[in-house]
Amino acid sequence: MKAAGAIPFLAATPAFAQQFPSQPIRMIVPASPGTSIDAITRFFSDPLSKSLGVPVVVENISGAGGLMAYRQTAGATPDGYTLMLTGVPLYLLPIFSTASGPTFDAVTDFTPIARVARVPFAIVVSSEAPYQNLGELIEAMRSDPGALTYSSQGVGSSAHLCAVTLNDIAGTESLHIGYKESSMATTDVASGRIAFTCQTSTGVLPLISAGKLRPLAVTGSERWPALPDIPTVAEAGFPEFEYSSQLDFMGPASLPPEVAATLSREFVQIAQGPEFQQFYTQQILTLDVRDMDRLKPEIPQEVTRWQSTARLAQTQ
Repeated sequence: MKAAGAIPFLAATPAFAQQFPSQPIRMIVPASPGTSIDAITRFFSDPLSKSLGVPVVVENISGAGGLMAYRQTAGATPDGYTLMLTGVPLYLLPIFSTASGPTFDAVTDFTPIARVARVPFAIVVSSEAPYQNLGELIEAMRSDPGALTYSSQGVGSSAHLCAVTLNDIAGTESLHIGYKESSMATTDVASGRIAFTCQTSTGVLPLISAGKLRPLAVTGSERWPALPDIPTVAEAGFPEFEYSSQLDFMGPASLPPEVAATLSREFVQIAQGPEFQQFYTQQILTLDVRDMDRLKPEIPQEVTRWQSTARLAQTQ
């Protein structure tokens, strides 16, 4: 997705890199305000601005399931002034998106900068649903294959693939109902229109606290401090199940190495600080911090992993 003219830019890279940063940095969020990835991006924007001495502006672009945001980041000038916190859609949108126009390549269209955390999910049902635990939900799906529904924020979303993975491991079938926003997907579970969903803490904890949702299990390797009595899916009888979304800051491909290194160092330092330690506990994140050198070789591995999960979704 790179335009012509990259060679002259690269020729000027050393002098440019020495001046970085000299203007506001734009951080794109591939989701609407109030989502987990929005909150995390905004957390990093303030300390990054203070450390680098330039404004950091957060911009939400949620069209086409986040595709528009990924397109804009991939097509931006590789100068360090357009960044994005990416999640699982980085790997899934090129496979599932039905939007017109070009998609992108997770390996060739982006520069990995830093991983700051992973996001686990919770499997929830309406508080009025008959299922008191994950085993009862699984049994209901087994007894009537394809009858129960689950919601997500669209085909190929993290929530969609979470349920796909659960169905595969449990040997069950359920019907996917896609929505435009996670809030809509969660609200219809709370109302009883949809049987269950798999969402992050930001989307479900307020409704759990309000008594509208019942958590059955969490998908990470550890229980949530906010839900200490709710087991992991592994504890609930499926030890091979662990599902979380990585959170990686990325820039466009061909980002000057000196600029990428500066940004990587800043993000890692913020993620390892005490303020973020408190924040990730509140947000129910799993701390997983990696600089650009450790992150880069993992991206092709993540592509392979999520392509395998996507194939499952296409057969269900």
